[in-house]
Order: sequence, then C-alpha cells, then structure tokens
Amino acid sequence: MTWVTRAPVEADLAELRDLIDAQESWLDPKHKPASPSWPFELLRGYVDEPRNQVWCDESGAIVAWASIQADKHRERLDIEIFRTPGFSDASIVWDWCRDAAATEFPGWIVWPTINYRDDEMAAVLRATGYDLIRRYFLLTRPLGNDEYPALPAGVTIDVMRTDEDFAEWHAAHQDSFSKHFGFTPRPAEQWIPHNLEADAADPEGRFLLRVNGVVAGFVVCTNDNAHENGGYVHLLGVRHAFHHRGFGELLLRWAFAYSSSRGFADIDLSVDTGNESGALALYERVGFGPMSEFHLYALS
Repeated sequence: MTWVTRAPVEADLAELRDLIDAQESWLDPKHKPASPSWPFELLRGYVDEPRNQVWCDESGAIVAWASIQADKHRERLDIEIFRTPGFSDASIVWDWCRDAAATEFPGWIVWPTINYRDDEMAAVLRATGYDLIRRYFLLTRPLGNDEYPALPAGVTIDVMRTDEDFAEWHAAHQDSFSKHFGFTPRPAEQWIPHNLEADAADPEGRFLLRVNGVVAGFVVCTNDNAHENGGYVHLLGVRHAFHHRGFGELLLRWAFAYSSSRGFADIDLSVDTGNESGALALYERVGFGPMSEFHLYALS
C-alpha cells in the first residue's frame, strides 16, 4: 500500500495521542492512557529541534508516526515509533528514521526505544544491526493517606523557588547522575530551562533536601499522570557524598505525601533496571511494583 507522508502539526495532537494509546494498549493491557504532554513534547522537541513524520492512509487518518529527538550536546538521537494495530510497514517507518539519521546527523548515536512486547519492531531493529542494550521498568505504587515523614535533625525539605534553588538543583543532579548509564554533563543554562518549561512541569512539586543547609538531594514530581488522577516522580537524586543515609527513601516518601495531598490514587516512575545505585531495590522496598517495560536498542 502507498502511504501519504507529512510532518505532523499541533492540530494533530489529539490524533497522535490516540495513536500512542492504540499501539500501547494493543501491546500491553496495563498501559495507562497517554498524557497530553507526551505527543506535545515530541512535536516540540525534548531538547533540540526534532524530526517528526507521519504516515496517513487514503482517508487522511494517521496510521504511523516516527519521532526523532535530537540532542546536539550529546550527538544522540532518541527515537520513538508508534503505529496502529495491523499496520504492516513497520520497516518503512524505521528506514525513514535511519535515512534521516544518516543524512542529517552522520556519526551520531541512534537509540530507538520500544515496548518490550513489540516483537515485530524488535525484529525490524535486529534485522538492521540493532541490539537490546537496556531495560527500563515503569513502576507504580498505590497511594492512600500517605503523610509527610518526620525529618532528622538538621534536615529540611523545601519547594524550589529561586534561581539559587534551581542552580543547586542542577549541581546536585549532575553529581548524583554522573555514574548513570548514558549520562553526559549539561550546562545549567541549557538544563534548567529545559526542566522548568516542560509541559508537564509542576512548580509546587520540586523539592530540595538540605543537610545543615547543604543540598544533599532532590525529588521532582510532575503532572504526567494527572489526567489519570496519578502522581509521577520525574527525577530523584542524592549526591554521592550523602549516599547510604536514607535520603533517597526520605525523598520518595515526601513525594508520596505530596501526591497524596493532591488526591492522587497512585504514583509512577521509570527506572533503569541496570542502574548500579540500587534504585530498583529501593523502589521495590517502598511498595512499587512493575507495570510495564521498555527496551532501548543501539547499533551493535
């Protein structure tokens, strides 16, 4: 079949969101309906200007979508592909992604991510020399009347308000994530606006933990699941000098209480299963359980 291709526009956002849901619910019955911010951020670009292409049938309905997220600082392309159940030309969509990468971003790292149940796309990737390199769990935890935890002497947790807070957040993030897979340091003038201006950002959900006035860690909750009456932990980090003192769990329980105070029924987060910090064990200990899984591929 011959498809009509074009670049998607904001007028397509509702249809693109429906496309995400059509694919993900087809692959995984545990899928939660996509937030409005998901397709919006893909069109706008997570970091730099993205490349987006949709495939339409003869009626004009969008049946497939490829989003290439460019990151000049890392010289990396993060790729997501969505298609309607029964769409038979997954290889055509992936070929467009590879051609765009080779033509516009020669030499850059190419990282496609797919649902772990997507055997068809996995086969397409493997046929072109790509192999699975990382697994990510999407975890969920029910909320009830979660209360804010008592803080040890000398410890404070406060909402980030000022430019100084944001600068300290950036410094703590660069430290705490420095040993994570795929991490590349990013200057504050790029990193801070990117996080503050995210479509799902919650200005009241950003917290800094200080020990005797020194920033030791942070937790950031966003509105990614607010449309489903759910909370979301977008970022959690503890500086290396403050590890093994229980601050990660303390920040998580603060996020539980905050999300519970908003009336949310549950809270989700994503974790790299290969993270050597022990994050997955911590999340399981405080009540998170697996909901879905996503696989990251790279050229072998």
